[in-house]
Amino acid sequence: MAKIIYLNGPSSSGKTTLAKALQNSFEEPFLHLGIDKIIGFMPAKINNWEGGSAPLGFSWEADTDPEGHRIFHVRAGPFAKRIVRTLKDIAILLASQHYNLIIDDVAFGTVEVEEWKQVLKDYNVLYVGVVTPLEILEERERARGDRCVGSARAQYYKVHENVAYDLEVDSHAHSLEENVAKFKCTLAEKSKTQ
Repeated sequence: MAKIIYLNGPSSSGKTTLAKALQNSFEEPFLHLGIDKIIGFMPAKINNWEGGSAPLGFSWEADTDPEGHRIFHVRAGPFAKRIVRTLKDIAILLASQHYNLIIDDVAFGTVEVEEWKQVLKDYNVLYVGVVTPLEILEERERARGDRCVGSARAQYYKVHENVAYDLEVDSHAHSLEENVAKFKCTLAEKSKTQ
């Protein structure tokens, strides 16, 4: 049966970097599947990452948080919602073909993570929350230059809300090597109990 690692965390938390490090560390091949990759399949013209409207695709909606900081919420039009569902379908297809997967996602809270748990209920999945202090997320977001500054702050408060994970890793407090070792230890423990 396919092995699946599901990574959830806000934008700029280090999920993709961690996924690549995990791919390199395992003897067995793992495919890296993520929301950013599938968004890359979409025509650029239907998304708006500059803070404007995108009726069909993904866009950022400006807002202010309770402390007065400018934030941006991601909004999904009908085509974008289909893409999010298709990511799950692709994961199931690949897992059914016995490919090991690392899924890199930005799911908002327990409802969206539970949707993944329902979709992947027949598979051996390690659910992982990737955490990073807010000030580090914002620093990384500014350095990237490809996100609306304020989106990481909006996601920071929503992504892990009421979610129970098998493992949490901090991509700032610990090195990639330490986090990879933590994964290997957790996966070994999990396989003993199954």
